[in-house]
Amino acid sequence: MQTYHELKTTSLEDYTRLAASSTADVTGLDSPAESVMTDFRQVQPLTMSMTESVHEATQAMRKVHVRSVIVTDSNDDFRGILTVLDLESRKVLSQATSLGLKREDLSIKDVMVSRDKLRGVPLSALHKGSIGDLLKTLRYEGSQHMLVVDPESHEICGIISASEIARRLQVPVEINLQATSFRELVDSLFGRGERI
Repeated sequence: MQTYHELKTTSLEDYTRLAASSTADVTGLDSPAESVMTDFRQVQPLTMSMTESVHEATQAMRKVHVRSVIVTDSNDDFRGILTVLDLESRKVLSQATSLGLKREDLSIKDVMVSRDKLRGVPLSALHKGSIGDLLKTLRYEGSQHMLVVDPESHEICGIISASEIARRLQVPVEINLQATSFRELVDSLFGRGERI
């Protein structure tokens, strides 16, 4: 077993300045789009199996402070995405009722957004685009999250989040969610309607 040692510490009495943030280049809507991408080649995303429970997904997202989970199957193939917004929507209770289950008995598969309903933005478009372009795209798609794809390697290499853009720019970002089914339309009109 590895033995660990305490690291040497120093007094902060003579330290008066903060280091410049590596995200300092994010100054506004004209900043490069790729500056707000969470790059899966550098940061391992939270992934969960579609058979795990929505309760486990909620706990995992809280534990690592993220607002989405990448959903995979038993072969570790990408199957979809599950967001905090999905978990907090009426969609969960509606799905539980229609399946005759309790909320905690639902699996991620029951409430996730499957890959066939998702859109991705090519990595090359991020190299050319701005944060303003990303926000326009998120609003057009009616989505809080947009996956980034590399068409050459045929891989999903990152994710863009409206909440991350809002945090980086320190401004509110509002995305009107689009319904993809009649049930989601009813939920958005009569109670879901989350906005960020």
